Amino acid sequence: MIRMISMELKHDPSVGKRFPFKMSNVRTPKGRYLVSPHWHEHLEFIRIVRGRVLVTLDNQSFYANASDIIYVNSRQIHSVQITGEGEKPWIQGMIFDRMFVTNLLEGFETRQIYNLFARTSREQSFIGRSHPLSRELEDCIRTADTEYSERDIGYEMAIKSCIYRMITAMLRHYKRQLQQPVEADLNVLRPVLEYIEERFAERLSVAELSRIANMSVSHFSRTFKQMTGVTFTDYLTATRINIAKHLLVTGQWTITEIAEKTGFCNIHYFGKVFKESTGASPLQFKNEKIRKGRSGENGP
Repeated sequence: MIRMISMELKHDPSVGKRFPFKMSNVRTPKGRYLVSPHWHEHLEFIRIVRGRVLVTLDNQSFYANASDIIYVNSRQIHSVQITGEGEKPWIQGMIFDRMFVTNLLEGFETRQIYNLFARTSREQSFIGRSHPLSRELEDCIRTADTEYSERDIGYEMAIKSCIYRMITAMLRHYKRQLQQPVEADLNVLRPVLEYIEERFAERLSVAELSRIANMSVSHFSRTFKQMTGVTFTDYLTATRINIAKHLLVTGQWTITEIAEKTGFCNIHYFGKVFKESTGASPLQFKNEKIRKGRSGENGP
């Protein structure tokens, strides 16, 4: 479904590029809203800690109570209102960058199941206290909140572990119902993604890939984003950056050579895109990996 999203409602939480994660606890409403209507590029879980609230996702509204969890997709307009019923409400928001997860998912089918889940229905967005996933997700959110608050050594790894547990549980729970309806689209895109993996360093165009998929350019662009969750350009860039990170760690090539091998037009553009993606320059990334290797740290 195509939605027009008002830029006036866009709100970008202060999620850092190096570690794209944030926890928030909201207890005090502004007027009737605990969370005013807005959207952002990130993924979010909202946990109702206490009280009863009215949640709106796009044009659907529903009540949520203590221990209920709501999944909010990227670019999904959402809000949380007080109801005036029961205890004074308290909600937690767990916000993290989408690519923080998708960059680390291996395998074509796994990526597609995740991205399909990210296009949630009302049933998938609302995880009530009796839902099979409820206990696992609530435990992870609690743990992540504690780690984020205390920020003891290794807290980033602990939080990542929580996110991976949550996504893994959701992937497995929704696997069957998500695989069947899209088998035809998966088969269409499989040769396209294989083509990208083989020729990522070349000048690839949407027109070229749409011919491989036997689609019009507009249909291909729409289908590609529906199935992968990102545009072709963003997917290609993410692929190139992932390869670049691997080459940087091996230490066999200069940064200029790596920029050329991964399809970037020049080293300055490569450095700009790499830092936007990872929060560090290629040299900083390489040196940090070398430092962690020497100290025996198991960094991400």
